[in-house]
This record gives sequence, structure tokens and C-alpha cells, in this order.
Amino acid sequence: MILQIQNMTNIKYKYLWLFIILTMVALLNIGVIATDDMANQVKIHWSRHFINELSGTWTGFLLIPILLWFFKKMPIRRSNLFTSIPLHLMVTLLFGSVHTFLMYITRTPIYQWVGLGDYGEWYGVLEYRMIMEYCKQFLFYWIFYGGYLFFEKIKESQQQQIRAARLEEQLTKAHLNELKRQLNPHFLFNTLNAISSMMYEDIESADKMMASLSDMLRATLKIDREEHPIEKELGLMDLYLGIMKTRFNEQLSIKILVNKGLEKAMIPVFLLQPLVENSIKYGIQKNGSVAVKLSIKSSNQHLILEIEDDGPGIKEVTKNGIGWSNTLERLDKLFGEDYLFNLKNINEGGLHIGIQIPLHMEKI
Repeated sequence: MILQIQNMTNIKYKYLWLFIILTMVALLNIGVIATDDMANQVKIHWSRHFINELSGTWTGFLLIPILLWFFKKMPIRRSNLFTSIPLHLMVTLLFGSVHTFLMYITRTPIYQWVGLGDYGEWYGVLEYRMIMEYCKQFLFYWIFYGGYLFFEKIKESQQQQIRAARLEEQLTKAHLNELKRQLNPHFLFNTLNAISSMMYEDIESADKMMASLSDMLRATLKIDREEHPIEKELGLMDLYLGIMKTRFNEQLSIKILVNKGLEKAMIPVFLLQPLVENSIKYGIQKNGSVAVKLSIKSSNQHLILEIEDDGPGIKEVTKNGIGWSNTLERLDKLFGEDYLFNLKNINEGGLHIGIQIPLHMEKI
């Protein structure tokens, strides 16, 4: 219903602009005729000029909706040239005849009303006048049809761009959702395996991990968009780290630094968790313990995320793991070329992950 109202409003505005343009053309014609009278040094019949030109334009305007309907029903294409062109020629004759008749029956009473006399005597022999008017109407018809085709091409191009943009958006969302479905089971299976192995060693800790996992999954199910504020991402991170700290206890050290004012900055959902998980996983495997530092800051309208650990570095891990490959795909889908993702070894030992994405705040 709303779409229909919008379409009706657009149509009304289009006809209004067309009426204004045609009226301006009529006024221009009046100026041409009046200056011609001046050049010939004859009396300017302003009332006659206004009546003739405006009545001719406005009666023609009444026929435009019918012409547009016909243009839409019978467009000229290569496949129908032998049928459409003769039909259009017949319509030009019909349009010319009806338009001339409308002008005649409109001007006749107006001439009498303003005291200009009998319009028929001034107009002359109607048959010849119809031929004269048809020459102008024929030209108007084809110019108007050309304008119709031009704006239809623009409209079609715009609609194709809109459809392409909508399709690209749908495909991007579908792909991002698929990446999230890969990510969440990956973390879930790892955690469940950890809980299963701990069940025989420390039932209380396993139960605590199960409760934290339940809270995290509940929070995850409430997420219905691809980006959310940093404070919410860190909230999910706290739930995840609670599980990891219960599992590894003193083997794990986590430090998080966020510059003031960035709490509402938008970040892709689950961007940080798989990266931190990789740092913890490979650090524990290599050294038996790991220290991870997460820092978030901004520079030149970009958000900068940095993760450092004291693990084995990039030589003993692969960039094709689910965590990193999904992260790169999501960043590419969300930001195109407007992001940076860097990996480098720390001289003292460990890995530095740097991510730079556009900075934009949550809309309230």
C-alpha cells in the first residue's frame, strides 16, 4: 500500500513537471509570435496569442496519458517494425485529428467570451488547418516518443543497478552468515572437547565452563546483525575468556586495553574471538602457557585492533586455519579494499596481529 502511494505521488510530480515545461514552451511561442508582429509593425493581439498557444498546449497535455499508455503497449522494436511503425503512423493521424478538434471546440467559445468574434472565420478552412497542425503534431509525436524511450532507458538502467545492488547485498549476507555458521561450531566443538576432557579431572571446573558456554551461546543467539559496538564484542570476549581461564587457570594471562571513547565503535561480530583463540591454542601447545594482549585504538578515522602473544609465532602456525581464513573473508566482504590485516613475528618471541578497519560509531 505504501509503495502504491509512493508510485502515485511520483506520477503526479512527473505530470506536473511536464505540464510546467509545456506551458513554458507555449509562453516562449507567444514571445516569438509577438516579436514577429513587432518586426512586421502590426498590432500585437496578446489575448489571441495567449488563447491559441495555451489552449493548443493544454489540450495536447490532456492526450499525453493516452500516448504514454500506447507507447508502453506498442514499443517499436526490430522484431515488430513492419507492424509497429504503420500502427504508430496511424496513431499520429488520430492524435493530430483529435488534438485539432479539441483546440477548435475550446477556442470557439473562448473567442466569443472575450469578444474576439467567430473563431472559425479567423481560423480559415478547417481541412487545410488540420494539415498544417498535423505537420507540427507529427513532429511533436516523434520527439515525445524519443523522450519517452530516453527516460525509459534511464529508468531501466537505474532499476538494474538497484536489483544488482540488492542481489549483491543478499549474496554478501548469505556468505557472511555461512562464515558465522563455520565459526560458531568451530569454537563450540573445541570447548565441548575441553569440557569433556576436564569432566574426569575437575567436575566443578567443567560445570563452571558449561555454564559460561551456555551464557555465551545465549548471547550469540541474540545477535542479528553483522556488526555491533566494541563493548558488546568485549562482553562476548569476557564470556569466552571465562571459559578459557577456567580451563587453563594460571597458564593463561590476558590483558585488554581500549582507548576511551571507542566503546560504541562498530566492529564485526566475533572478529576478535577466533584470533585470540588461535593465540591461546598455539601458545599453550608450544610453551604450556601464554600471555595475550589485546589493544584497541583509533587513528585517522580508522579503528586499529592489535593482538600480541608470546607463543610460537607465525612459523609454526598456518594462515589457512578456520579462524584466520574466515576473518579475512569477512573483512573482505564487509569492507572491500578498505581494511588491513597484518601478521608478523615479535622479536622477543610471539605473534603480532594488526587489523585496521573504517571507524564508525553506533547509531543511536
